Amino acid sequence: MSDETFNTLYQAFLRHKVLFFRDQKLLAEAHTVLGQRFGILEPPHPFFPHLIDNDQIVIIETARGNPPGQSYWHTDMTWQTVPPKCSILRAQYVPESGGDTIWCDMAAVWSDLPTADQSELRSLDAVHTLHAFTGSRYDHLDANGNSVITERSQAYPPIRRPMMQPHPETGQEVLFINEQFTRSILGLSEADSQERLSRLFSKARQTQYQVRFSWQKGSVAIWDNRVTQHYAVTDYGDEPRRLHRATIKGEPSLTGVPIQTKLV
Repeated sequence: MSDETFNTLYQAFLRHKVLFFRDQKLLAEAHTVLGQRFGILEPPHPFFPHLIDNDQIVIIETARGNPPGQSYWHTDMTWQTVPPKCSILRAQYVPESGGDTIWCDMAAVWSDLPTADQSELRSLDAVHTLHAFTGSRYDHLDANGNSVITERSQAYPPIRRPMMQPHPETGQEVLFINEQFTRSILGLSEADSQERLSRLFSKARQTQYQVRFSWQKGSVAIWDNRVTQHYAVTDYGDEPRRLHRATIKGEPSLTGVPIQTKLV
């Protein structure tokens, strides 16, 4: 891809926030190279499986007898100090029907909030944690009977980050929360925190802020993780489904603050 072509693609990426392509023969090496055009690739995921010969390509797979777990709206890896910039996901094979992915524009959600709510949320921080994966299909017990994810999570303390974050390139204001990893709002009681988050999550579930994509073999999606969240529709049982994902590191301007106090 020429620099001119990539710049056209990149400007579309910033404008539309998620791009879709069909019938792409994107092998692992090319997948990695494309990711590197967007930035530095994330290191290997702490517990997701990856390709044997390329640990920066994550495998998202469903097989007979191994159906997907419960799905949540989420923005990838907001439990990291710096969440990713974007991801590139390619379908290796998919069921004949089902298994769509839905993306939500969290800048549009923010812009539709009442001015008074925006003013209040600008002064509030939320806590993001890795807790949601404990007991999931990616978890198992170690030799001592402890959850592997719980043990590995010790390396990722809860992260405090503003509820509104400006996009580092477009300047758009973004409601930066998600159902899977945002646990609470600092400074509010537990009841008030959960009520406020529930109301905001419900707004993000409204279809006017969303786009839904039906996967085919060779389909590719590239999304801006700084301004979207997404949801995998798990309506296909244990039909075989396999996708490969490359993830690109985010910018220091989105760095959160680790909280060393254990949350209960």
